[in-house]
This record gives sequence, structure tokens and C-alpha cells, in this order.
Amino acid sequence: MRFLIIFLLIFPLFASSLSEMIEKAKSYEALGETEPALYWYKKAALSKTLDEPNENEIQKPEDSNKTSSENSTLASSLKEERGIYLLSSHDVRSEERARIYAAYLDPYEDEASDKTIFQMLSSSFGLRPYKSNYLLPITYDTKDTLDRKNAESKFQLSLQKEVAYNLLGLKESYTFAYTQRSWWQIFKESSPFRETNYEPEAFVIIPYKEHNSYLKAIKLGYLHQSNGQDGEKSRSWDRVYSSAYFQIGGLFVSPRVWYNFGDASDNSDIESYLGYGDLTLFYPWKRNLFRAVFTNNLKKDENRGGMTLEWTFPIFESGVFGFLQYYQGYGESMIDYNRNTRRIGLGFSLSR
Repeated sequence: MRFLIIFLLIFPLFASSLSEMIEKAKSYEALGETEPALYWYKKAALSKTLDEPNENEIQKPEDSNKTSSENSTLASSLKEERGIYLLSSHDVRSEERARIYAAYLDPYEDEASDKTIFQMLSSSFGLRPYKSNYLLPITYDTKDTLDRKNAESKFQLSLQKEVAYNLLGLKESYTFAYTQRSWWQIFKESSPFRETNYEPEAFVIIPYKEHNSYLKAIKLGYLHQSNGQDGEKSRSWDRVYSSAYFQIGGLFVSPRVWYNFGDASDNSDIESYLGYGDLTLFYPWKRNLFRAVFTNNLKKDENRGGMTLEWTFPIFESGVFGFLQYYQGYGESMIDYNRNTRRIGLGFSLSR
């Protein structure tokens, strides 16, 4: 039964296709909504390895004399019967902003890598993906622990919402975000959720453009992280942080430093394991994305840290990617901040 549940969670991810994108574009075109129509035509065109729609597939705009009543009925039908939402002006601005931010980056030699970067920057939702949204149906921790099975499922949901833009004239964006990460003991009796981490966040990103500069953006933020438990299992900490984004050739480098404040009595020694910052590297190659995150307490004696290695790779043309993740070290979860973990998992990612 538990495998059936996982299958039912995964199967709908593959339903989207190029033809559906074209249908959305044609529907918007019929309504006279040119911007969202162009958006979906472009999204269809970016689906590599599939043929471009021919002239017979792309419907000409409906007669301009179509009444507003007919348009209203069609719009209602699109939303209710086919689940298609009308793109708001915010979505158009988000894509335009992605173009602006992309202009701050050095171009790649191949078009596929440029498209991967643009995909990371753009989105058509008011609520947009933030960190990776993934499902790892099976992960395996090679280090034994009495209170759990070595094999378990892991997934992450992460969204962001921009609330203000360019208040200082720096093309900066102000954003709220929320990330939730869970570890699910599917092979244990009653299949309990072993641990869930909650991460509300607020930050501002300031793009930086200077000739021949490696620096591309600066990010300032606040992050709360906790596991929602009480008593002995309670874990939480609050941080303010500053990070920068550098582009060196095709490689992105993002160092981050943080300051831990507030009541962290449940895990007062957490900095002895996770340190005072981290380093993120990511490298897009064609339609693949490689990402690594490193933490370290920078202590010569009792040196501790953690390492995350991730690879997202195309497997379907619907925007679903294969996702391979490896973690080694301390701090994979709040409950395990002081436990050494070595875990590998394979699954699917919806964003990156």
C-alpha cells in the first residue's frame, strides 16, 4: 500500500506534455491574451528533443468580433474545466525580471546552458519555487541508528513570494519564503514521519553589474529553522545571514555567513557542528545542474561539517527532472545536527 501511495504521488508529475502547453497557448490566443499566449508558446519551444508545433497545430486568433460574453464564458471554462489559470501582470513582470537578471550573467557557449539558467530565474507563478522541490521515494543511510530504519523516504517543498521590488532603485527584490523538509519511515510499522524541519525566511536580493566583475548579486536575509517538537526532541535556531553570488566561467559560487541569535537552548552547541556559514557551488551543463553545499566549524581540533552533493538531470519533457542526492556529515536535519549521517537517495525534482 505504501508503494502505491508513492506511485500515486509521482504519476501525476508526468501528465504534462508539449501538446498541453500548445493547447494553453492557443486558448489564451483565442481570448486575445497575447502575453500569456507567447509565454506558453515559448515554453513549448524550450522543450528540447520534441518537434516544434507546425502551422496546423497553432491556431490563428479567433475573430476579433467575438463578444466579451463569449470570451468570459471561454475563460471560465478554461479555469474550471481544464484547470488553466490566467497569467497575471505579476507573472509577466517575473519573467521580464528574469530577463533583466539574466543580463547580469556571463553567457555560456552553448544555448542549452543559457536556457537552464533562465529556467532557474523565471517562473509564471505568484508563488514560485525557491529551493529544490523534490521527492526521494527511497534513501539509504549507511550509518545504523536504533530508533529508525536505514531506508526511508525524503521530500522537500519550497516556495517564495516576492512582496516588493526596486524600492531603492537597485532592481532589488524583497521576498518571503518557506521550506519544509521531511523524513518518512515508510518501512517502519505505521510508517511515521520521523522528522520534519520548518524554515520560514525573508530576504532581499540586490543584483550587481560591473564590467569584468565576478560578483553578480548580494543577498541579505533572516532564517528560522525548527523541527516543531517539544521536550527533549525540540530543536530550533534563528539566523541573520549575508551571502554573495559569484560567476566564474560557468561555475556559480555562493559563500554565506550567518549570526545565530535568540533562544537556542535545545541545541546550544549547534555551531560546533555547523559552523558560522556555508559554501554553495552550482554548475549548469546543458540541461543538467550540479550543486554542492559545504558546512564546517573551521576548528582544527574536533573539526566537523557537512556536505551535500546533488545532480538534477532531464528525464521527461514535462519539467520533471531526475534527482540524485548524497549527504555526508552533521546537520542533515535539526534532530541530527550532532549526528554523523551518510545518506544517498534517488528520485524526482520539480524545480531546481
